[in-house]
Amino acid sequence: MSTVLQEHLYRYPFASRIDPGLIQLAACGGEAAAEIDGPFFTGRVMHPREVATMLLTLSTIVRTHFFDASPPQMDPIVTASRSLVRWEGFSGCCGAYARLDLDESAFETERRASGTTNVDFNPEMIAHLSRVGRSDEVRLSIDADAVTLERNLAAVTEKKVRLPRRWIKGLGEVQVYQSQLELKQRFTPALLLPLIQSAARMGGGNQYLSISAGRPRLTTRATAGAIPVGGASRLSALRTLLPLVREVSLYADENSGVHAWVGETVWSRFWLVLSPTLQRGFSGEGQLLDSLANNDWQERVEPILDLLAGDDHSPTGPAETIDPAELAVRLGCTTSEARNSLAALATNGLAGFDAGSGFYFQRQLPFAETLVTRDQPRLRAAHKLLEQRAVRLLPGDSAEEQAAEVTSNGTTYFVRLRSKGEKCTCPWFSRYQGERGPCKHILATRMTVEAKHHD
Repeated sequence: MSTVLQEHLYRYPFASRIDPGLIQLAACGGEAAAEIDGPFFTGRVMHPREVATMLLTLSTIVRTHFFDASPPQMDPIVTASRSLVRWEGFSGCCGAYARLDLDESAFETERRASGTTNVDFNPEMIAHLSRVGRSDEVRLSIDADAVTLERNLAAVTEKKVRLPRRWIKGLGEVQVYQSQLELKQRFTPALLLPLIQSAARMGGGNQYLSISAGRPRLTTRATAGAIPVGGASRLSALRTLLPLVREVSLYADENSGVHAWVGETVWSRFWLVLSPTLQRGFSGEGQLLDSLANNDWQERVEPILDLLAGDDHSPTGPAETIDPAELAVRLGCTTSEARNSLAALATNGLAGFDAGSGFYFQRQLPFAETLVTRDQPRLRAAHKLLEQRAVRLLPGDSAEEQAAEVTSNGTTYFVRLRSKGEKCTCPWFSRYQGERGPCKHILATRMTVEAKHHD
């Protein structure tokens, strides 16, 4: 099955080449990056071997399918801002999301602005990173046309690629899950190594983490206080980082089963966010539907983009972090409405979420409103049901609950909206029980109720 690709073409300005003393990677820059004359980041890497190991770990995750052997996409996204350099990517199955945040202290910085590019980790790049030593002089430069990594000898440049639509969809979905994560435990690397070894032996089924005698332990049965960490065998990707980090934190959401592991140094954080099971990816989960079904985001997208862009030549520049509560004050709306608008930006990959700080962050990517619904087939189907007047609200319910009948393809389904959880009699809901977002019938009922309240 071929990979569906994002319609934006990311063109690379030069062909691959190898030169002494330089790695040069062609990259795609966003609209904001194109306005900057020259690099938006240049600096000397202060911890060359450690950073190289972290980038190799990220590239390994990006090149890995954890449950099948389909060809992966090998194009990590790199964002430079005034406070950090961030690398991101998904595993080939899209069930593992990796993010490396390198703080200011990771570099001796010469120039720093804001921009996002998409680069390819080809074999030459991987081989070059593998040879980086602790005493090597390593420099990083990022601009709208290229990412350049200089090291004593050797170099590589990558040709043009397209940014996969699946990654854009995954970026939108994974930020919703991350906003629901809570810090559960902190471990020393020495404690985590036996856990990783145990997870590798257990395979890819359901696992639960508990603490016994001060040590983390995995079991296949849910016990009181245990944290679901399905597909924990994927933790083997972190093994090479354990000698570098001072601690590893576990974030989890027990309702969804998503869990995240964060290896921290004084100057970096490496995030590995894992889907509930090996077989589930982040690109088709439907977690954005709740926010996008509220049409209040449409009138706020452009003002938000203006606020986030700022002035890159000012001391503050584009927004480093995004607080929905502060954004709501500036827009004159509720925090919930601000979050809905950020969800619309997330469909284009513009907004991400950092569970460590509790704030959103932005990527400098182009925004197209047509993409908001294009990759949301259930939302489009719900709008079609509204056009067909297929929703009939039933009388007698309270403000907290609403029942409806929805006719779709000749079959009538019963929907109930309530604060304790929504239900539908359709096969989709029976199969997933709301774990992968609402069905089209629930969405259509919600929008009908909302329209009724606005009348």
